[in-house]
Amino acid sequence: MAVTTAGGWGGGPAAAAPMPLRAAAHTSSSSPSPSVWPRPARAALPAPTARQLQAAVDEYVRSTGIVGVTAALVTPEGSWTGAAGADGVGVRLRAASAMPIASTTKTFVAAEVLVLARRGRIDLDAPVTRYVALPFDAHGATVRQLATMTSGFPFIPDETAIAAASADLDRRWTCRDTVALVPADAPRLGEQGGAAAYNGLNYVVLAMVVEKVTRLPLAEALRRDLVAPAGLHRTWTETGARPERPRPPRALPVDDPVTPVVDRTSPLLPSTAAATSFCGGTGVVSDALDLARWGYLLYGGRLIDRSLVDVMTTPNPLGGDWGYGFGTMIADWDGTPFWGHAGNYAGYTSILFAWPQTHTTAVVLTPVSGGPDGDVRADLAIGLYLTLLGG
Repeated sequence: MAVTTAGGWGGGPAAAAPMPLRAAAHTSSSSPSPSVWPRPARAALPAPTARQLQAAVDEYVRSTGIVGVTAALVTPEGSWTGAAGADGVGVRLRAASAMPIASTTKTFVAAEVLVLARRGRIDLDAPVTRYVALPFDAHGATVRQLATMTSGFPFIPDETAIAAASADLDRRWTCRDTVALVPADAPRLGEQGGAAAYNGLNYVVLAMVVEKVTRLPLAEALRRDLVAPAGLHRTWTETGARPERPRPPRALPVDDPVTPVVDRTSPLLPSTAAATSFCGGTGVVSDALDLARWGYLLYGGRLIDRSLVDVMTTPNPLGGDWGYGFGTMIADWDGTPFWGHAGNYAGYTSILFAWPQTHTTAVVLTPVSGGPDGDVRADLAIGLYLTLLGG
């Protein structure tokens, strides 16, 4: 009984190396989910369950040596959130500590593109250059191909974006600034219309499309159409034409001594440059419980139409990276799919999993890139889920 994907869960905004997802037992016997999940209960999960979940987080920090972690679960019966350890500058993490969610931002941008398509503002099968001009040949790639990682676009390595951000931490990047990082001779990633080839540049360009058709900064478009309707109170978009400022408590990451990105004086996390440097590919900040609630409402069909959720969660029939659908990574657990996204950028990692069989979402956030040898954030998320199920 194993969890399988096309290449594990991970993913910075470019072609980052995947983090492997190890096998786990599937203990649920629930029947398939209805078209729309039940409304999530606002109540807390029972105290004995909460103690078990917190113990699992404490043990994870102790056994891996990671500096700290926050986590959350949302179910129809109630929710839980907890924290252990500290952030990258030694401040004790709280369950409500806000962190950038790195590439899990793509779930927000993908949902926004689908909402705008449903309103007739975007034609998913039109060339993306109908909406925005690009400094490289898009070869007729469509909006849908960008969202499903099948555009065959050139790509920007993580280290290129991080080095550019590190050079001037006060700089506020625009989406076009990021696109301009593409070298003239950059190789293409994947085959247009073929298997999924994970490339964060696609979502930088999609953010440009959203701003163009809505005539709003990305942050305002996401707040109007998704963040506010979902009732998210600790979720902000730090990128685009007018970044939002996350409120305390906030967590700073473990900084990189070679390409530092932390600026403790910046209103953005971890600095103005790092926060804005991969517009749309990254950029959303949240706490664990808000992000788990987002995943529940999104994949449960309570925020966007169920038919749009089906678009997001349909894997590429040709396969490719992470079983990628439309802004969603898709894994298989003992024959049953689960959905979500992972992120790893500028000192932060994130995991969002959604299990349609049991109407449950799990989130893990950490203020450190990558992880100790053999450590996978996905393991903690699955472990918390198994604890919830009593497995």
